Amino acid sequence: MNRLLIYLLFFCCQTILSQESSLIFNKLNLSVFNPAYTGIEGAAVSLNTRAQWLGLEDAPLTNFLLIHLPSKKNVSLGFTIQNDRVFVENKSLLTFDYNYKLQLSDKSNIYLGLKLGGMFFNVDANNIPRIFNVPNQSVASLENYFSPIIGAGVTIISDKFYLGVASPGLLNNIGLDKNSEWELTTRDFSYLNLSGGLFININETIKLKPSVIYRYIPRNPNLLNSVFEIDFNDKFSLGSIYSNNDRLGAFFKVKGKKGFQLGYGYEFLVTSNSYSINNSTHELMIRIDLKKKTTTNPENTINETTEDEN
Repeated sequence: MNRLLIYLLFFCCQTILSQESSLIFNKLNLSVFNPAYTGIEGAAVSLNTRAQWLGLEDAPLTNFLLIHLPSKKNVSLGFTIQNDRVFVENKSLLTFDYNYKLQLSDKSNIYLGLKLGGMFFNVDANNIPRIFNVPNQSVASLENYFSPIIGAGVTIISDKFYLGVASPGLLNNIGLDKNSEWELTTRDFSYLNLSGGLFININETIKLKPSVIYRYIPRNPNLLNSVFEIDFNDKFSLGSIYSNNDRLGAFFKVKGKKGFQLGYGYEFLVTSNSYSINNSTHELMIRIDLKKKTTTNPENTINETTEDEN
C-alpha cells in the first residue's frame, strides 16, 4: 500500500507540472508566470481551459481566469485565478498582480511586476485505490494545506521584441506533513521562467510572431516551449507549438471587431515510448478586450492595443 501511494503521488506531481508547462495560448497568459506582463495588452478578461489526455478518467484539467484592469499612471493591476485537477489532487491559486512601467526610449519600455497570493492544495484520500480495507495511517497523513505565494518579474518590450524573466513563487514551502509512522513530505519549489518573442512584419497584413518560454524547475527536467504564429491583419492567426517533452501542436485564433477573441489548440505526443500516454490534449481560449483603441505605443506591441490611461 505504501509503495502504491508513493507511485500515485509521484504521478500526480508530474502531471501537474506538465499542465503548467505546456499552455498552448501562453502568449496571452504570460502574466500567470510573470506579473510584469500584467496589463501590457490592455484591460481584458481572459479564460483559458486545458484538458489533457482526453478520454482518461480523472485526467489533468487546468483552468485560468485572468482579469487585467485599466492602467492608471503607469500602474497596471490584475488578478489570476487558477485551478488544476488531476486524479485525487485539486490545487487552486489566487494571486494579485502589480505592474509598473518605466519608459526607456520612444520605442521601448521596461516593466516591473510583483505577484502576491496563495495556493490551496487538497488531496481526496478517499478516492485513492486500496488493496485492503484496513485503515492505513500513511493515507491519513494526506492533509490539505495552504501555501503563500510571492513572485516577481521584469519585462522589456520594444516594437521589435519582448523579453522577460520571473520567478512566480519565491518561497520554498513544505507542503504535506509527516506522522509518527511514515514521513510524507512535498515541497513547493520556486522556479525560473524566461520568455521572449519577436515581431516580424512581412507586409501590411502579414506578421510573424515567433516566441519561446523556458522554465527551470529544481529536481525536474527543464522545459522549453516554442511557438510560431502567423498573423493576418490582426484578425486571424495560425500557429504551431513544439515542446521538449516530445509534444507537438497547432492552433488558430480569431478576433472580432469589438475585441472578442476565440482560440482553439490541439496537442499530441510524438514518441515511441510504450509507457507514455498518447491521448491528445485540447485547449480553448476566450478573451474580451475592454476599452480598446488602436495605438502605436510600443508598450502594446504584443497585441498592438491599449486602453485609455485616466
